[in-house]
Amino acid sequence: MTVTEFLQKHVPFLAGLTEAQAKAMAVKAEQKRYKKGQTVLFKGVSVEGLHVMAMGKVSVHVKAERAKEWVKVAELGAGDVFGEMSIVEFAMAGATIKCESDDTLIFVIPQDLFTEMMEADAAFKARVTALIDARRPKAPPPKADSAPAAAPEAPKTP
Repeated sequence: MTVTEFLQKHVPFLAGLTEAQAKAMAVKAEQKRYKKGQTVLFKGVSVEGLHVMAMGKVSVHVKAERAKEWVKVAELGAGDVFGEMSIVEFAMAGATIKCESDDTLIFVIPQDLFTEMMEADAAFKARVTALIDARRPKAPPPKADSAPAAAPEAPKTP
């Protein structure tokens, strides 16, 4: 199977790519290999492109602002992607990604190519935006037993 076919048929995040779009991504994709225990991406660094898992597994780790421990929140395998939120929102990586298996292969699609494709294809951009919105953590609802803060009293005139 070619990289073009893999991107078109085995990466749900990229569903609907035309053959020309998939080929453009495949030609420009950098193929990176990792071994178990290696860090693929550190939280707080700039993201160089859309990372598409081709083989192996990685784990996603986050650390709350005041927490002391890193928490594993997800595992990703072939066909999964990461780095998309950072690209679309021009932000730094929000998590650390660690390799969980030997001989992990990741295709890195350059950020500029990915953003150019989104700008050139409104349907692709809408699909990517909807997928990112669906992945965004939801804020917890306010507690039912918490009363709103009382309004300050108006000053009394003497």
